[in-house]
Amino acid sequence: MRPTHAWLTALTLSAASCAASPDPVGPCATDVQCRGDRICHEGRCRFEEVVRAELAARHAVTDPTAGGTTEVDAGVVSDAPALVVDVAVTPAIADRNSQQHMGGPAHTGRSSARGPVGTLAATSILRTGARIYAAPVQGADGTLYVGSLDRSFSAFTPDGTLRWRYSGSERFYGSAVIMRDGTIVAGSHDGAVTAFDSEGRVRWRVTPGGPVDASLAIDDDDTIYVPANGLYALDAQGQVRWHIATAGEVRTPPAIHPQGLILFATVNGRLYAARRDGTVAWESPLGASSDSGAAIADDGTIILGNDLGHVVAFDAQGRRRWQVQTGADVRGTPAIAPDGTIVVGSDDRQVYGIAPDGTLRFRYTTGGRVRASARIDAEGRIYIGSQDDFVYVLAAGGTLLTRHNVGNNVDATGILLEGSFIVGCDDGTVNALRAHL
Repeated sequence: MRPTHAWLTALTLSAASCAASPDPVGPCATDVQCRGDRICHEGRCRFEEVVRAELAARHAVTDPTAGGTTEVDAGVVSDAPALVVDVAVTPAIADRNSQQHMGGPAHTGRSSARGPVGTLAATSILRTGARIYAAPVQGADGTLYVGSLDRSFSAFTPDGTLRWRYSGSERFYGSAVIMRDGTIVAGSHDGAVTAFDSEGRVRWRVTPGGPVDASLAIDDDDTIYVPANGLYALDAQGQVRWHIATAGEVRTPPAIHPQGLILFATVNGRLYAARRDGTVAWESPLGASSDSGAAIADDGTIILGNDLGHVVAFDAQGRRRWQVQTGADVRGTPAIAPDGTIVVGSDDRQVYGIAPDGTLRFRYTTGGRVRASARIDAEGRIYIGSQDDFVYVLAAGGTLLTRHNVGNNVDATGILLEGSFIVGCDDGTVNALRAHL
């Protein structure tokens, strides 16, 4: 059941009453940690009337058709311990690779940024009220965007300034995409696909059909591919161009093949390849349900996982090339290193490195299930989270370089910025990992 106060929902506050226990020394997570008339607001115990006064200073932009409210920040910054910097010096994005899931339409997970190495330190740069499964995407001005299971969608800077937060009617599971003009588009569990301008105003909102529980994809012409009850293609104004109905729901982020195919898998174990005109080029059996997005190697090979623990490779015509067995479900999207190594985690607590021919190159053991997808930096280093609360940094050959405990499960995929790895956690925070100075 949703909280009854819309303003509480918008700020991801708990609806629980205050308890008499002392205020927490560190950041709070719910109202019950606060004392007297105080509530937990953006990680701090604060008096309710003070919070209401701050809200009055903000202007809420509401679209009557949008099913949510956007709160535009009026100078109130996140309470996360963060460096204070001039946002104007944030480097702009040189290409679109940080503007959709796994660094681009082929989902290789590669980044042109160099991630942090050595001893790491984590700073919480965003707090929400529920788990974060999605990877942030980044706009050309450096702003990051991510949704949460608390029904919020937030815009914030890499150093912790909250720019705006939108309160939707349902949970945001997948990553957003960003169009060429800077429009941000996100899907949610109620089936809504919502487009925002850079100030958080709703440009359009459509509900094509079925829950949207995976990341969106975007083509060079700003066609947006939406996984739901099948696959939808929307134009830049949110109009449906075509829909491919499938027997099972689509819970995998679509990938775009260089040959013009849009690839997606279903919960009933089928891999589909659609042409850009909405016709189906082919479909192939996966052997089991899939929640793993496809990745596309440089030679056009398509790789994805399934719930039987298989990592499966297909050619561009849908013919199976090889299959590798892991010990449990494979939920993440495989990443593909520059040398062709396929990097993917499994519920068996392992991170696998697989050669392009399907032979095993390495296997690294973590302390928990690995459901996050790996990201690979400009030096070939591998960054991946685990349900043991750690983020791991592995060398290209699979040996451990460093790791850091962020205090909660890491099921989300991260984003690499120069010198930073930014990732969401199951406690509702987004953490920035940087080299400890």
